[in-house]
Amino acid sequence: MSELPDIKAEYSENYRRINVAGIFGGIIAGGVEAIVYSEERRAEGVLASQPVSPDKITIKRTVEVQLIIDPIQMKSMHQWLEQQIMKYEKIFGHIPSLEEIEARTGKEPNQ
Repeated sequence: MSELPDIKAEYSENYRRINVAGIFGGIIAGGVEAIVYSEERRAEGVLASQPVSPDKITIKRTVEVQLIIDPIQMKSMHQWLEQQIMKYEKIFGHIPSLEEIEARTGKEPNQ
């Protein structure tokens, strides 16, 4: 049996933290393409209106990164994420689906 090599981990110089608002994409040759975006609520229009009007809020959506994920990593990520969801719900309770939120509030999330 051969000895495993030492692994040295480090952060990329392009490393950054992203608050994920959504993800979209689909199947491509060799795996899946996932495009991750963030959202930021902008209040400039609200503050510029007289009287102040919350209806003037805007959302800035930024495409952050495109991921190409091979099938083995898709499975691995799915299993990891499923475990994290189970742990989260055990501590904090059920995470409602978008449909459940809409049914409770009468509007879509982030409105």
